[in-house]
Amino acid sequence: MTTLLHSSSLAVLAALSATSLSAPAHAADATPVPAAVEDGDSSGGEIIITARRRNEKIQDVPVAANSYGGEQLAATRTYNLRDLQALSPSLVVTVTNPRNTSINIRGLGNNVSVYNDGLEPAVGVYMDQVYLARPGQAVFDLADIERIEVLRGPQGTLFGKNTSAGAVVVTTKSPTFDPEFGGDVTYGNYDFRQLHAYASGALIDNVLAGRLYVSKTDRDGYVTNRYDGSKTQDYHDFGLRGQLLFTPTENFKLRVIGDYGFQKSQTAAAVLTGVIRSYDNGVNFANNYNDRATRLGLQTVTAAPGDRIVDVDGNPRYKMRQGGVSAIADLSLAGHSLTSVTAWRRWDWYPHNDGDSTRLDAGTDFHQSNNQQQFSQELRIASEGERKVDYIAGLYYLWQSIKAEALNAYGRDAAAWFLAPSVDPVVGAAALNGYTIISHSKPVTNSYAAFGQTIWHITPTVDLTTGLRYTYETKSGWFDQETTGASLAGLTVAQQAAALTIRARYGATNYYEARTKEGRLSGQATLSWKVTPDALLYATYGRGNKFGGLNLANITTTGPYAADPVIRPETINSYEVGLKTSWWANKLTANLAGFWTDVSDYQTTIVDVDRNNISFFTNVGKVRTRGIEADLRAAPTPWLSIYGSGTFTDAQYVSYPNAPCPIETNGQTLCDLSGDRLPGVSKWAFSAGGEAETAVGKALGQDVEAYFGADYSYRSNFYTTASLSRYSLIPSYSLLNARIGVRALDGSVDLQLWGRNLFNKDYYQSLSAGNTGSITGTLGDPRTYGVTLRTRF
Repeated sequence: MTTLLHSSSLAVLAALSATSLSAPAHAADATPVPAAVEDGDSSGGEIIITARRRNEKIQDVPVAANSYGGEQLAATRTYNLRDLQALSPSLVVTVTNPRNTSINIRGLGNNVSVYNDGLEPAVGVYMDQVYLARPGQAVFDLADIERIEVLRGPQGTLFGKNTSAGAVVVTTKSPTFDPEFGGDVTYGNYDFRQLHAYASGALIDNVLAGRLYVSKTDRDGYVTNRYDGSKTQDYHDFGLRGQLLFTPTENFKLRVIGDYGFQKSQTAAAVLTGVIRSYDNGVNFANNYNDRATRLGLQTVTAAPGDRIVDVDGNPRYKMRQGGVSAIADLSLAGHSLTSVTAWRRWDWYPHNDGDSTRLDAGTDFHQSNNQQQFSQELRIASEGERKVDYIAGLYYLWQSIKAEALNAYGRDAAAWFLAPSVDPVVGAAALNGYTIISHSKPVTNSYAAFGQTIWHITPTVDLTTGLRYTYETKSGWFDQETTGASLAGLTVAQQAAALTIRARYGATNYYEARTKEGRLSGQATLSWKVTPDALLYATYGRGNKFGGLNLANITTTGPYAADPVIRPETINSYEVGLKTSWWANKLTANLAGFWTDVSDYQTTIVDVDRNNISFFTNVGKVRTRGIEADLRAAPTPWLSIYGSGTFTDAQYVSYPNAPCPIETNGQTLCDLSGDRLPGVSKWAFSAGGEAETAVGKALGQDVEAYFGADYSYRSNFYTTASLSRYSLIPSYSLLNARIGVRALDGSVDLQLWGRNLFNKDYYQSLSAGNTGSITGTLGDPRTYGVTLRTRF
């Protein structure tokens, strides 16, 4: 199948090339973007987005969106999606590790508490028009970037594949025929070293251009492992991207992109913040973390998170590789443009985790590795020029396969640490010490879609945008689990039965297959009114779907505790009104949006209390998010630019009557969380910042200016578990970043001193309580600072 699709894609590209030789000549781009405009910075220049698969001014598009140009991203050192959320408050990116990356917009996206290979996220990430099916594919340095767009709300008509909450669209810089060379080198505390370099230019004048980009980032860790004195949370990242741009005629271009990335890190990061000693009803939390530590003579790590100390023996770490090749062919005909986007990608994830988070040999290695591949093909036709009705239509196909391996290997101290002291130590040791559970799974997805969108210019100032997308998706897979352990032959019959019961609680042989198929229609309608040339008012209704999948985990599919491995799709109904305004020749833009989103068959976590509290995904009731967003950008004088963004989000479970109870609840199996907050969502989030500059004379024949910039962000508290345990409530926090430097006006040299998290705020990326009662959290980066030299020729 894959070979056939590759052959078909090449045939399509060849046909486009042949057509281009005889077609009338038109500009290569439907809407040429001036170089000064493409940056999408906070200056008074126009900002361009591609939310409707066209290059359009952001103020003319009836979509709630932010766009950040390459210059702004580099100046603020926003080189990954996690840092991007500091500029875009509606975006929440949680990275406890690359595989377990949660990307949410307006409170919807990935479930923040459990990650599942059989489901795709509701926020789509696109790199050069290619959908990245796993969130971990986006956890790499993002440099040499043209712009990044954050599209808020359902984007199901044109972007389609599970973008029911929004999309993050990354566009890298294309090859240029004029020669370009440049990059930057950085050194900072924690021995931070970073290099970005690029070269671009013509290989054949006006016909073939190439671009090469390389990045290398290294940083020592800032968490101390008391077990061996090592530093964890280090970071080592390498990226390489090469491109070719082929323009044999004025109306045809082919852009081929190949990239490779490698990343590794030591990852013992979860610091102990406290221990639950009793339940909320006053009952003692038996065999809690401190009880176990005392019984085994284990010295607990200080509960002062800011000390950033852990004590683990398992050498937690990960390695990650990804790469891919894509081809984007654009052909302009008389009044139309054709686009083909063909891509193949691979993502490999190899972790190693300490299963007990102590220096004991209890959980020797707990991990889930992934080997993912995907192939996608998109064909689009779009109208060009002025007409009464503009349109875009297309076909889309995605194939994805994920080979997964999950391992739980228990060591010689497993029984003493994990089991209650009342368990016969002979039985416990025979059952758990040296016990290994290994499972393999493989979900395979085939997704097909046809889509179309029209913009009817009812009057010169009133537009009606309508779109439909039909998606048919099949998913099949299997789960196979095997176990190995010490022989139980030396035990009595009663002891053997007890040992087998213990093993069954932690994992037993299990195999099942599952499949699902579904066809869904999504669409939207937007009525927009250009009240004045500088004011746009719009209202949108959208209906989307986050497709279902398979729960390929250790669940029981037969017997009295059987769970259905098929997860149904979510259905999303979204309503939005917005106002976009520009003032004083675009020196000030002020945008406001209000949204209301209802989700049915919400996909989240259920806990099986009869099987050692194993959690798994399923469909529950309904959720709702609603709120208000505001964006402000201003350049009141030539030497000052400022921005501000804010959002209020009211997100809650509307119906969740059979929810798992938080860990602090005792004597109750299920809880009703209807009406409570949705996890992973702050009610309030703000960001603000700006940059001031002033001329300081000449140096080396160039005009030079000095500048100062600062960026502030704030998020109110939010939960990180589906059960809303109060021990998972991350407190509100604010961060301040700043920079000061001098640069040549022609951009040839820029020397910058920078600092991030200047007040050294201790804040959490994750926080939760485990079944031992230990409360652990992963802290965000401490204060970092350094110096960057950037050049461009």
